[in-house]
Amino acid sequence: MIALIIAPGLSPGMEALNERYPSPLLPLVDRPFIQHVMEYIVDGGITHFEFILSHLPEKIEHLLGDGSRWGSVFRFHLARDPSRPYDLLKTMNLDNDAGPVLLAHGDRLPQIDLEQTRPTTQPEEPVMFFSPPLRAGDASTAQSHDDRQWTGWAWLPVGVVKGLPKDLDEGTLESHLKTIAQGKGSPVEVSRCLSVRTCNDLLASHRQVLGKQFAGLFLGGKEADESIWLSRNVSLHPTATLDPPVYIGENCRIGKGTRLGPDAVIGKDCVLDSGSTVTGSVVFPGSYVGEGLELAEVIVDKNRLINVRFGAVVSISEDFILGGLSSTHVWQRLSGIFSRFAAACLLLVLWPLLLVTALVLRVGRRGPVLFKKKAVWLPAQTDEVNWHTFDLLSFVPDGKNEQKKGKRPKEGAVGHFFFRFLPALINVVKGEMRLVGVKPRTPDEIKALSKDWQALYLNSKPGVVTEAYVNYGASPTDDELYCAEAFYSVTAGIGHDFKLLSGYIGRILKVFSFSRKE
Repeated sequence: MIALIIAPGLSPGMEALNERYPSPLLPLVDRPFIQHVMEYIVDGGITHFEFILSHLPEKIEHLLGDGSRWGSVFRFHLARDPSRPYDLLKTMNLDNDAGPVLLAHGDRLPQIDLEQTRPTTQPEEPVMFFSPPLRAGDASTAQSHDDRQWTGWAWLPVGVVKGLPKDLDEGTLESHLKTIAQGKGSPVEVSRCLSVRTCNDLLASHRQVLGKQFAGLFLGGKEADESIWLSRNVSLHPTATLDPPVYIGENCRIGKGTRLGPDAVIGKDCVLDSGSTVTGSVVFPGSYVGEGLELAEVIVDKNRLINVRFGAVVSISEDFILGGLSSTHVWQRLSGIFSRFAAACLLLVLWPLLLVTALVLRVGRRGPVLFKKKAVWLPAQTDEVNWHTFDLLSFVPDGKNEQKKGKRPKEGAVGHFFFRFLPALINVVKGEMRLVGVKPRTPDEIKALSKDWQALYLNSKPGVVTEAYVNYGASPTDDELYCAEAFYSVTAGIGHDFKLLSGYIGRILKVFSFSRKE
């Protein structure tokens, strides 16, 4: 049996959270929502999954892997248009005799029994699952099919999947499936449906899970008391008050005099300072809540506060109020120390070249010798208000426009070494950048990038030597630059950095060798 999981990752009105998370990766209590979905389906007897992704697909693939962890097979497909991902369903290699397939959306999870609802033979029409009417107490609306909300889940015949019309969005897909099913069976109504499509849905889903109203989910942590879950390595001050239901993730520190609950979820690796209060709210993993802060019916994602009642999104620039906790790995810290040490050694050896270059430029050209570019410190948060800049030093002005206007000649490997590499060593020694990384950019240059590229870039580190320069030279195209930075973001490490640095040195030595032959 096969499950077709639609997880494009974007939800209307969730832009504030979708910058960092595709919707299926939003947390539900102790783990990402799509992991609950996948484990729920595996528990129902399905082990073959086809995922259709669009927004930040690499994050979902990194979480789930190839499925062997759950004894399953996962395959991933990329849809260009997140609002119309269903055309890819027709390209699936589905066996006509394999029985019905399960269509599911990765941002919703209805309370259904997959084994009991699965048709025993190949059906001719879809079996669709609907949540109860919005006004369940009203008998007139309870009998109206239009008042039911489709959960996005259905058992589909293989023939229906292969015969879907082109360019369907979810609304037209629902209408199409209803038309096929009309008169051939009644829809199945489920008792509950979890969802992360809106902020209200996110909080409501947490309330249902904490209230034990949704059965079948696997939750980590120990239920230390009735409806109070504590994960491993939690530091809980004796004066803290817990009003169930409450869930506290692993590696959290709960300060003096804090009050949690009811309906409070604290993600893993969080710190709540003394005197803070969290009620009916969700604090995402890796967040810091400041001293004496009162949170009610809100979502906290590091420095971002979403007030669900008023629909307001606020980014807090003061880290002592709300902020993110660093998750820098040991190897990254060691890499930074090694980079600064190596740059210091290079400066001790190469300072005469740096001085001579500056003197020659002073005598040989008009205008300033040293140029400064306001580059953004990396890694950085997505909110521009939290970006910090440093002065990137160079002996030539930066930007494509200067070259077009004739202000600077086209650079070769030797020119890059003397005019950019040598002065930027000072920035590396100061800890503002690394020897190897991605291209340093100004805030305006970062804002001009696409959203996916911007998210990738802000999680990287700036460097003097870049993947793009070593592979494509001083003037790569935008496509080459994006490919190089995307590749570097997933392969960065001490070994790969050394390989790029060796390639950069090889470029320079090759030029000198060619000059001697000439």
